[in-house]
Order: sequence, then structure tokens, then C-alpha cells
Amino acid sequence: MPVAFDLTPEQEELRHQAREFAEREIAPIAAEIDEKDELPWDLWGKMSQPPYCYTGQFIPTEYGGYPRKLVDMCLITEELACAGQGAITVALIEVGGVGTAPIVTAGNHTQKQKWLPSIAAGQAVGCFALTEPRAGSDTAAIETRAERSGDYYILNGRKRYASFASICQHAVVFAKTDPSKGARGISAFVVEQGSSGFSVIEKVPCIGMHGHQDEEVLLDNCRVPAENLLGEEGRGLHYALATLDDTRTTLVGGFIGLARAALEAAVKFAKARHTFGQPIAEYQAIRFPLADTSVEIDAARLLMFKAAWLGDQGQRHTAETAAAKAFASEVLIKATNLAVEVHGGFGGTRRFPVERFLRDARIWVFAQGAPNIMKLIVARDLFK
Repeated sequence: MPVAFDLTPEQEELRHQAREFAEREIAPIAAEIDEKDELPWDLWGKMSQPPYCYTGQFIPTEYGGYPRKLVDMCLITEELACAGQGAITVALIEVGGVGTAPIVTAGNHTQKQKWLPSIAAGQAVGCFALTEPRAGSDTAAIETRAERSGDYYILNGRKRYASFASICQHAVVFAKTDPSKGARGISAFVVEQGSSGFSVIEKVPCIGMHGHQDEEVLLDNCRVPAENLLGEEGRGLHYALATLDDTRTTLVGGFIGLARAALEAAVKFAKARHTFGQPIAEYQAIRFPLADTSVEIDAARLLMFKAAWLGDQGQRHTAETAAAKAFASEVLIKATNLAVEVHGGFGGTRRFPVERFLRDARIWVFAQGAPNIMKLIVARDLFK
């Protein structure tokens, strides 16, 4: 079976564009974003401009989007995280994906026309509200309820880790319309900002990924027009998981990119730092762990490309994406921790960015499903 690993000229250009954008727009302000824990929102607008069009990658052309293949998006997210020296830009792309993909999957033409163009244009951002204080990876256990009342649904419950809920144009909220059916009783709704009963009650502080706002949402008799139901009642979890299959895949590109940034920083420091008359890069205690990490980064990328390629062929890739994310999570933690160790005492200071890489990595690997849940998905596929 012939196998080719070469990128097309168009894909090489995408990588070059992403790296150029990250070096110019993100890396110079990465430390400031981390220190202030605030995101300059003009960055979202810049990401929407040609030739980048990163805000519209999950949105069809007829709604103002600029759809790309999963493989291409993975190339982009890897370069953005590596050259941008952090997670924030990739996190924005993923928020843009999870906040719009359910509408693309299940929405009708009117719904798509109403909510997608402004996001594609970089004028608004969506939100994905699935996780709850007592239901994270066990999505079937969500407690938020949606009851039909005439031309409205009344939603009650809480959502946690709802990224940018306080400033979003809309939130895709998952709630049980028929609790007796468990996972098959979950439906998806588009709740617009300013809706009665929709409020952000807490910003959840995190050790890393500063600038990315994780927030807790209260739905208190929130009135949602029945026309804001996405697709069919009881199909909400299906829409959510279909979304995560794709956005988890591109998220892996970000993990690999940040691992690369950590490895590059460690190699650079190891060449420059001298002890006992020679660079510490000459010691096997330094060289071998870095070599191992380089190999594992390449392996993680191959797992990612396999999952992305399957998705681009229209094939199911849930287990492959879970495998890529589980492995890339371990590589990311290893690479960032190793970078701090190579820097020694300097690694714990803000003189070098590796301490930020480690903090970003430590929280980022839980995004869109914890590593152990990814292993559970792989195991289920193995024993099916």
C-alpha cells in the first residue's frame, strides 16, 4: 500500500501563514496575556482576515465561512501553538468550533443564517455548554432540564467550563427534555446572550491558559424559543459527540505545537548553558530525554494525521482521535516538564517561557475530555 507523507504546496503555505501570524500577532503578547489573564479581542478579528480566516474554518462557505479539511486545520493549530508560544489562539479556534459545529450539523437554514456569519467574520464568538458541576466526562449524567411550555422551552440548571459565556453571541446548551431516557433524552438548544434567566455566576480560575475564560452559567427558568431547538429532541448528545470528534482532532495539533515549543526552548537552553567546561547538551542525561521527546512528538503527529485523514474521508474516527489525544496529552506534559527541568532553577522563573508552557499544558490536556476518558474510548473500541 503506497503511503505518502509529503505536504502539498498549498499545505506548506498554510503552515507558513500560521507561523507568520503567530510570530507577529501572538508571541509578542503571550507573556502579557498570561500575566493579565485578559485576551485582547482584536486578535479574534485579525484571525478572521484573509488569508487566515481561522474563525470560519468550521463554517460552510454559504454562511460566510472558510471550511478546511481536518488535516489542514491540524497543520494550522500546530504552528499557531508552537510559534505563538502558548495555547490561547488554538483555544480560540476550538471555542469557535464547538460553538458553531452543532449548528452546522443539526441547524436548519434559518438558524445557520442567523448565528454563523457573524462568527465567521470575527465579529462574535459562540459558546459550548455541556459540562456541569456534577457531570463532566459522564455526559449522560447532566442534570440541566428543558421543559416545553407553549412556544418556549424553560431551561433550569448549571453549566461549568462554558468558555467565554459572558461575552458570547450565543451558547449551545445541552439539557434533558426526557430524563427517563438518559443519554437519549438530551437535546441541544441555542441560547442567545441576554436571554432571560441566562447569567454567568463565576469565572473559574485556572493555573494556566490565562486569557481563556472558563465560566459557570446559571440557567434559572431561562426562556428559549422553541425554534432555537437544534435538530430533533433527544439527539443532542449525538450532535455534541460528533462535534467533539472533529474539534478534539484539531486540538491535538495544538498539543503537539506546544510540545514542540517546549522542546525547542529546551534544546536552545541546553546549547547555551555551560557546566564543567561544556554545554549541558553534551551530557546524555540531557540529550537522551530530549531525543525521546522528539520521537514521541513525531509519533503523536502521525496518530493525529491518521484520525484527521479518516475524518476527511467521511469515516468514523472517534477511537483514532481519542488515541491521538491521549498520547499527545502525555507527550505534552512530558515535554513541558522536561523543558523546565533542563532549565533548572531558571525553569521556575518568568525569565523563560517554559514555566508558562507547563502551566498551560497541565490544564489544557483536560479540554474536551480528560486523558483517561480518551483511553476509555479506545478500550471500548478495542473490546467492542
